[in-house]
Amino acid sequence: MAELTWLDRLEATRLYQRLRYAMNRGLVAFFRRNVFAARSGLRVAEMACGSGYGAHLLAQEESVALSLAADLNLEDYSQANIQAYQASFVLLDLFRPALASGSLDLVWNSSSIEELDNPQQAVAAMTRLARPGGWVFVGVPNKYGPAAWLRLIPNRRTRAWLGRVYSRPDLRKLLASAGLEIQAEMSYLGGVFIGMLGRKPDTI
Repeated sequence: MAELTWLDRLEATRLYQRLRYAMNRGLVAFFRRNVFAARSGLRVAEMACGSGYGAHLLAQEESVALSLAADLNLEDYSQANIQAYQASFVLLDLFRPALASGSLDLVWNSSSIEELDNPQQAVAAMTRLARPGGWVFVGVPNKYGPAAWLRLIPNRRTRAWLGRVYSRPDLRKLLASAGLEIQAEMSYLGGVFIGMLGRKPDTI
């Protein structure tokens, strides 16, 4: 088992968890404004969800009929120990999901895509799950935000923990590679992350 870094220990602190929860509440407010308005019965999925706290919050929204939290393992979810969990947690591989294509209204991820070897493939997989006219949201570390200084630390494990950092043009290009049309953008957690909401074109 690999030795824990100071960043791993930071993630386990109560302060870090509170910041993460506040971040997810901000994301839910963003979805409420840009996706949920005047809609009901929506099916949403948080892919590579970690603790799945965001999916838990979304399950409590009036517009949401089904909120899935999907990840390859239960480790972060179990550690979070969220009481009275509201979402449906499923063990699922983002690249080989046991879900029908076009079956979801919103497919989203915050702070995981940057750690994957092939982010383009990941966003394409998320887009396949969205229905025509549905939405895909991706949130990643901001290249010009407070977390970017971690990239300057000459430590391979620290850089691996952070993953890739993105500028807004980088993120637009990533979503465009999956054929998504950008609908809204946001900066969150004090500029540490940037996120973009893309819409999958309607089929003819």
